[in-house]
Formats: sequence, C-alpha cells, structure tokens
Amino acid sequence: MKKTVLFRPGTSRIKQKLWLKMKLTFLFLLLSLMQLSASVYSQSTKLSLDFQGTKISDILMEIENTTDCRFFYQREQVDVDRIVDLKVTEESVGEILDKLFQEQGISYKIMDDNLILLTTNKEQAGTQQTTGNIKGLVTDKTNQPLPGVTVVIKGTSNGTLTDPNGEYHLKNVPSDAVLVFSFIGMKTSEKEIAGQAVLDVTLEEETVGIEEVVAVGYGVQKKVNLTGAVASLSGEELKSRPITQASQSLQGVSGLYVNQAGAQPGFDGTTIRIRGIGTLNSNDPLVLVDGVEYPLDALNPSDIESISVLKDAASASIYGNRAANGVILVTTKKGKSNEKTSIEYGNYFGFQRTIGMPDLITDPVEFMELRNQAQINAGKTSVDYSDDLIEEYKAGRLTDPYTYPNNNWLDIMFDDAPIQNHDLRFSGGSEKATYSLSMGYQDQDGVLMSSGSHRFTLNSNISIQANNWLKVGANVTGIRQYIQAPTAGVYNVMQMTFKAQGFHPTYLEDGRYANTFIKTPGHNVYRHPIVLAKEGHRDREQQRALVSMFAEIKLPANLTYYAKLGVNSYNYFYSEFVPEIEYYQVKTLEASTVDFYTSNRNRHLTTEDDRELNTTLFHTLTWDQTFNDKHKLKLLVGSSYEKFTSGYHIATIEGFLGNDLTELDAGSTNKDVSGDSSANALVGFFGRLNYDFDQKFLFEANLRYDGSSRFADGNRWGWFPSFSTGYRLEQENFMADLPWVSLMKVRASYGSLGNQEIGNFRYINLIDTGIEYSFGGSTNAGAAVTAYNDPSITWETTTISNLGLDAGLFQNKVNFSVEWYKKRTKNILRSVTLASQVGDLTGPVQNIGAVDNTGLEITVGHRNHIGKFSYEVQGSINFNKNKVVDLNDDEIISGKYITKEGYAIDSYYILEADGIFQSQDEIDNSAYQNSTTKPGYLKYVDQNNDGTIDDDDRIIAGDAQPDFTYSFNINLQYRNFALTTFFQGVQGIDTYPQGIVATPFWYGTSVTREWVNNSWTEDRPNAKLPIMTTYELSSSDNFRNSNFWLKDASYLRLKNIQLSYSIPKSILSRVNAKDLTIFVNGQNLLTFSKMKDFDPEKPITSDHYYSYPSVKTFTAGFNLKF
Repeated sequence: MKKTVLFRPGTSRIKQKLWLKMKLTFLFLLLSLMQLSASVYSQSTKLSLDFQGTKISDILMEIENTTDCRFFYQREQVDVDRIVDLKVTEESVGEILDKLFQEQGISYKIMDDNLILLTTNKEQAGTQQTTGNIKGLVTDKTNQPLPGVTVVIKGTSNGTLTDPNGEYHLKNVPSDAVLVFSFIGMKTSEKEIAGQAVLDVTLEEETVGIEEVVAVGYGVQKKVNLTGAVASLSGEELKSRPITQASQSLQGVSGLYVNQAGAQPGFDGTTIRIRGIGTLNSNDPLVLVDGVEYPLDALNPSDIESISVLKDAASASIYGNRAANGVILVTTKKGKSNEKTSIEYGNYFGFQRTIGMPDLITDPVEFMELRNQAQINAGKTSVDYSDDLIEEYKAGRLTDPYTYPNNNWLDIMFDDAPIQNHDLRFSGGSEKATYSLSMGYQDQDGVLMSSGSHRFTLNSNISIQANNWLKVGANVTGIRQYIQAPTAGVYNVMQMTFKAQGFHPTYLEDGRYANTFIKTPGHNVYRHPIVLAKEGHRDREQQRALVSMFAEIKLPANLTYYAKLGVNSYNYFYSEFVPEIEYYQVKTLEASTVDFYTSNRNRHLTTEDDRELNTTLFHTLTWDQTFNDKHKLKLLVGSSYEKFTSGYHIATIEGFLGNDLTELDAGSTNKDVSGDSSANALVGFFGRLNYDFDQKFLFEANLRYDGSSRFADGNRWGWFPSFSTGYRLEQENFMADLPWVSLMKVRASYGSLGNQEIGNFRYINLIDTGIEYSFGGSTNAGAAVTAYNDPSITWETTTISNLGLDAGLFQNKVNFSVEWYKKRTKNILRSVTLASQVGDLTGPVQNIGAVDNTGLEITVGHRNHIGKFSYEVQGSINFNKNKVVDLNDDEIISGKYITKEGYAIDSYYILEADGIFQSQDEIDNSAYQNSTTKPGYLKYVDQNNDGTIDDDDRIIAGDAQPDFTYSFNINLQYRNFALTTFFQGVQGIDTYPQGIVATPFWYGTSVTREWVNNSWTEDRPNAKLPIMTTYELSSSDNFRNSNFWLKDASYLRLKNIQLSYSIPKSILSRVNAKDLTIFVNGQNLLTFSKMKDFDPEKPITSDHYYSYPSVKTFTAGFNLKF
C-alpha cells in the first residue's frame, strides 16, 4: 500500500536517476578541470635541453614530444630552419621560446588545448600598445626578498612568480599596464608601470583583526576598539564546513557550548548555551538577523556574512529585556557598491551514515538463550523460551527463512542516506544602489526509514542611496521546508526497532506484512517497525518569512537617524494519519491489526495549523563627533517596540472508509477540534555612549529601560545598565621599543540583563469555567480557581562582571585572548509547588533563587607562511562552574536529578555503589537492599547507617554540565591546495545512559555485546559489570539509580575536515570566471571517548536513548563565481 504524504518531490526511482545525473555531472566537471589543469601544467613544465647546431624545427618537435604543447606557424613568416645552439636548465616553454626567437621579431600566443601560435610582430602591429620588458625586486617591510610572489598583468592571465631572490622578469608588457602582486599573508598590491623598466615593490603584512568590523547592538564597531566580550565568525570561515543547519557553525566559538543531539532532518536538536546555564527557565540566547529576531536554523548558512556573539553585559545590555542568556547577531550577505553583477553557484553531494549505535546481539537463537540465562541469574525458575522452541528455530531457519527469520533490524531500519545542497547568488551594485538575491535548495534523506527533509530558502536585499542624505533599503528572507517522519514518530519507531528481535519477521512470502509466533516479555504485542515507519504519514510543512525595511537619514551636526520595521511571519502545518494495517501470523496466517503505539488506536487523522506573527520596530539617533583628532565621541539613543502574536487549532477525526483518502472531509466520526491564541508585547528605550581618547583609552556605557506585558502594572519596567572600559597599551610611547607587540588591550565591564521568559498572564489567577459540582442531588456547572498566581512577579536579572586581555604579537602572527567572568542570575522566575492541603491547585511563578556561573575563556592562535606554504592554528578552551547560591532553602528533586544550593543545576541525586557482592555472606553482613539480592548484584553504601538502603541514602554525584570545553582548528595551504580541520572536545561531563545502552533486555530489547563479554559470573568475579539479568527482574536491585551507571561522556571529535583545490586564475580567465574551488569534506569522522554503544554528544540534561542517531557525513562539491 502506498504511503500518503503531503508532498511528493519524486519517487525513489526518480531520485536515483537524479542522484546518478548529479554524480555524472560532478565527474564530468572534475575531468574537465583536470584537463584544464593539465593544460597549465604543460605550459609551466620546466625543461632541460642541450642542442648544438640544431634546426629550430627539431627543437620545437622535441618540446612537443616532451609536453602536450603543439606549435602552429607559417614558414613564410617563421624561419624554423635556422640553425641555433640552445642549452637551458629547468626553464619553462615560454622562456625557451624567448631565447629561440630573441631579436627575430617573432612572438607567440598560447591558445586553447596547449596550442601555441608563432607569428611575426608585424602581424600584431597597430593592434597592441607599446610593449617592453620589466623586472624588479619584491620585498617585505624589513627589505627581505619574497620568493613565490605572484606577479600578473591586471586583466590578463599573463604573469610569473618571483624567484628565490625575490626577483621577477616579464616581457612584452604594455607600457600602461598595471601589475598585481599577491602573496599569502600579505596585502595584495597593484602598481602602474608607467613606462618603467624596473619596478620594485614592498608588500605589507595583512594586519588581521585590526581593521575588522564586527556587528554590535544597533550598529558596528572596529574589533580592536571593543571593550565588551564579543566573539565573531565570518562567512568565509563557514565555507570549509558544508553544514545542514546554521547553528552548527557556532561550534568552536569561544564561550559557547554547542551540543548536537542527533541528525534528524529538520530537527537536529542543537542546544546553544552562552557561558553556562543561568536559570531554571529557558536558557536559549536571543538571535537577531539583520536586527530582527529570527531563528538561526531558518537561515541558509551560505547567506551568512558574519556572526557576532555578545557574551557579557556590556555588549548585550542594549538588548536588556531579552539578553540574559546572551545575544547572537547574524548579518546576511549584501551587494557591494561599484561592483559588476557577480554570479555564485555552490553545491555539494554526499551521504550520511549512523554513528554511536549499540553493538547488539541480533542472532535470534543467541538472544533467546541469553535472555533465559539472565532470568535464571535473577532467580527465576521458568524461562521465556523453551528448549523445544530453540531447537525448532535452529532447524527451521535453515529451510524456512520467512517463518524463522534471522533479521538484523538495525540494518533494516537504518541505511546510508544521500544529501545534496545547491546555492545560487546574484549580487552587485552601482554608486547609488546595491543588491543581492540568493536561492538555496537542500534535499536530505534521513538514515532512519521514512525520514527526510526538503528545504527551499530565499534571501534578497536592496539598498538605495536616494541622495546625499537619504538611504533606504529592504530585505526579504524566507524558508519553506517539508519534513517527513515515521508515522508513529521517531521515538516510538526507534524504540520498536530496538525491541524487534531476529525472530520478528518482515514480510510473508507473498509480500504481506508478517506477524511473529514468538512472544517477548515487554514486547508481547509486536509493533512492526516497517509498518510504523512506512504506512500512513506524519508530515510537516513550515514556512517562515522575514520582511524588513529601513531608512537612514543624514542630518546636520553629524546626526544620523535610522529606523527599521521588521515582520517575522511563521506558518506551520502538521498532518498525521494513522491507518489500519493488517499483518499475518507466519504459522497460522491469522490476521490482526498493527498497533501504532498511539493514544488513539483507531484509524484517524490529526491536523494542526500554527501561526505566529512578530513585529519589530526600532529607531535610533546617532551623534558622532571628533575633537582635536584625539577625542572621539559617539552617542546613540533609541527605542524599540515588539509585539508577538500566535495561535493554533487542532482537529482530529475518525471514521475513514480506508487508508487512501486522508483528508478531513473523508472522516465522519468522533470529531474533536481545539485551538487557542495569545499575544504579548515589549517596549524599550535605550542609549549608548562611546568615548575613544587617542585610540588608547576606551569607554562605553549602555542603558536600557524595558517594559513587558507579562508582568502586572507596577512591576513591568526594569533598568538594565552596563559600563565597560579598555586600554590599548600598544599605543603608548613606552611600547615603541617593543615593535613585536601589535596589540595589547585590557578590558573590564559590568552590567545587568533581563529575562521575562514565562507564560502570559502568570500574574493573575486562572479560573476554569468547565468545573462541575454536585448540589442538591444534581450536577451543576460552575467555576473555580485552578491556578494560583503571584501578581508581584517581575524581571529576572543577570549581572555579569568581565575582565579581558587581548594581544597580537609579531604583526599579529600570534594572537591570544583571555576572559574571566562571573555571571549571577537572581530573582529567578520559578514555579512553586503548593502544599497538598490546598487541593488540586497549580502553584504560582515567583522570583525565588540565584545561580552563579564563573568561568575562564582562553583563545590562542598562530598564522604564518613559509614560501608558498601557509598555515594557521587556532584553539580555545572554556571553563565554567555552575552553582545554585540561593533557592530559599528549598530543593527541587525530579527523578535522579536535584537542584540544591551549593551544587550545579540538575545534579545527579543517586545511590553510591560500592562494588559487586561476591558471596551470600557479604550480602548478609551488609545493609539490607532487597529480598532478591544475590551474589553478582551491586552493593550500595548505607549513608545514614540505618541498616537499609533506600532513597535517604542518595548522594549528589556529578552533573551533566562539562568542566570545560575546547576546540582547535588546523588550516594548511600550499599553492592552490588547502586542508582545513576542526576538532571539538568536551571534558568532565557526566551522563546517565539508560534503556538498551545500560540495561540488558530493557522491556523486550536485546543486550549489548559489552554485557555478554564483561558481566559478572563466578568465573569472572572481577568483571566490570554486575551479573546479567533482565531489567524487569532487577529494577530494584542492579538497576536502581546509582553512580555505578554514571558515565564520563568526555570526548574529542573531528567535527570537520576538508581538502580543497582552487583552479588557477589563468584557467578561469578563459571562461571569464573569477573563482572555482572543488572540495571533498567529512564531518564527525573520528571520535575519541570512553563511551561505548552510545554517542557522547547528547543533550545537556537528557538521556535520549531512543532519540534520532548522530551521523557522519561525506560530501564533495564545488563553488563557482563569475
């Protein structure tokens, strides 16, 4: 039966053909480029020749035999019979021709396919300008010669490289030509010849970071003049990482903890934390795209020009009302003035493969025997699988694979999945206007059956300088995404896949779905994973658009007025159809209906429509003035208004006649419709003062005054000030004797931020009008307060102190930055539970509690070049300590987690294990644990010495927040080849794996090979795991929450590696192309960790053992620019 979907981009056959065409296209392009590269190779091949009294024609023939070059000429014009002597060593074809025809009036021209045309200079007379030879010396500012510098006549592919002495020679150069000198690590220089025969050039080092401008709140600022804690990332840095979601680009940014929970297309589960967890509510940072709030993962990564991360109060307080968890500012790519239209196209193709999957026992006979043994180990006298059944299965699977299958369900449900991405951009500008238009398409199949995503993105902007005082512009960013998931949901299908054993069948011989004749405790109802994944549908379509317009007006007295209006619209449609599918018992062929593991077991359709509309309006007035060339003053004032509206409706209906018609109108019974809407608003007034004295002493002050509709009158407004200062020591005269110090800046800042992330109207009581009560012998309608709220709640505030040191040494070849911070969040908005005596009444949100995060961030980098080889090494390490300092002497206990004063949020609150019982005597002489405790079981510590192991013996043992995170990248380049690598690591993070990873036979699942080989037996008393039992029989013994199962999830992962090759400009100029780079890329290829059967890169405080798996990705592609 066909699967009904909301969208159908194409059948799998069409996809296969498309995939084949794409691979062939890429192969054809690669071969073409190789041919072109071979052409340049032939022309630049160095030859050693020695001829005495030889005709020129014979020498040309020898060159043709040695290289791919072919010569064309007219004998009437070119005397190739002339006898010459020629002796050269390691010279190019061009240099040899210069010697053969010197003073003969013969010139040559290199054509396509290595054809070299020899002509007389007379033939070209009148069509070329006066030409001559030029030479020179290229040095650095210390007068050291620079070998390997590229010297090219601008507008042509004619050029050369400087020799080991830094000298160059060019012949037949037009007298009015411009030479372009370029070298890695140096600023490109253009020099007019102006008829000179000798032209010496001094190249300057690139002063990386000195002139770099980064986005800050409501503006931009030179990075060197920053006084706050701001980390930045350029779009160029993203080119080496073909990522599927923009949030992945933040991995490695100093001060950020970025955790990717899985690889489900459309839902990669990325968690971003800036300087720790500061509150019991949402810890997500504020994301602004071109000044307007917009989700980071709704952006096409190729549309990003730069990203700034505001980490401290000084940099973020100008966004006071939303900035408590940090701010991420994204600037999208724009057109450039006076630039011809450029066309850029990029793509990549590849596939994904699962990582971090458990090594399970899949053989059905081995599974049955091991489960029986586990039951016996737990003291059970009867087992689930009889010897007769096991023997029957052994014999049957040799002749009847349909009744007695040997299935590996991980191989069935998971497979390598293709991924492709395409981006196209047009951009340019004139003196008065700039424009940019980009489109993107991504097709990502999921590694799990029936999962995938198709994404279309658009970004366009235009800016017009209407006159000398008015500039206007507009921007449109949008995404349309279709997401497909298994009908029963990822979690359920993952769970049923792990519960499906080798004896669970797939299909009957005639193709119908098959049901098993073997029952498994914990999985007595076989929920067929293929049916749960393929039949019915669970589809999502989401559309989001950000439309903004701005105006900038230059006023007298150095005043600038800026206003921007942005509208962020979101529409989401969800459709889930649960069909009725029959499967048949493999022996009796008895039919039954597959249980889709949903609350409604009948055939039904559920649809949901969500909508959001967020409107942002802000305007600023800026005054910028310089006094006596030393005092620079900049003052900004402004206000902002934000309104958020949302609504949804959900409809469910049953009574469908079959599984084919899945529209709402096709249902007829049990209709259920619900919906809701909400709105809230924020108003803010803000100002900023920047003062710069002689580029040495820097000062900045910010002030924001915000009001939120989520608080009652009298508590709605809050002040959020900040102050910061910086001192650039390298600008002082006393540093003149230290020329190797390029930058030395110390910084300090202090300020406060706000948080209002609670629900609407949490300051008034909730009255439910759907209450019924009995009075006078009858049931009557009534109303009652069901949620008590506190009208005095107000802003949660975060104060941050920050000290920083930035340094650049040896012309910024070495750079480092050190940041220390203390971040305190107080008046935390926290839900309070009321005493049971008040009845069924939900407690209020109140301002209770304070949390500290104290940390240190260190970033070190080095870049240099040695001849034609350049390299860059950059690394960072981030320490953060999280501690609850005030909770009103309360404790929040939830399962195995506790939040308590003096400890980190969500610390583990569990028993302490003390090894494994080796004998019954040891059990008898220890605190009582359980009547079923046996040798081989875990032994727990009686913390209160009352002789009984219970919840009162729990201790706080670790937490799910890392001690430190680190990352480093190594980038190498030689000529046109580049290798980039990026590693990310996490150290000192604890996780508590559950389910199939830690527990054998978890409610019908199998067991890992780790348990089989390393569990306790009488012959293995020193085993690292306790005796193998089933979870159901030992949940109160071995599998009580204890630190025995707490695992160190530290890891180091090669997140990205890319090898690229840039096609030489001399080739590209033939087709008027500016740049072409081909690459191969790998993501998540290597992981170093103690964790087994589990991916250590998981959510901060969640176990997610049935979440979508992580993947490693292999891709290849190219980026082309005209």
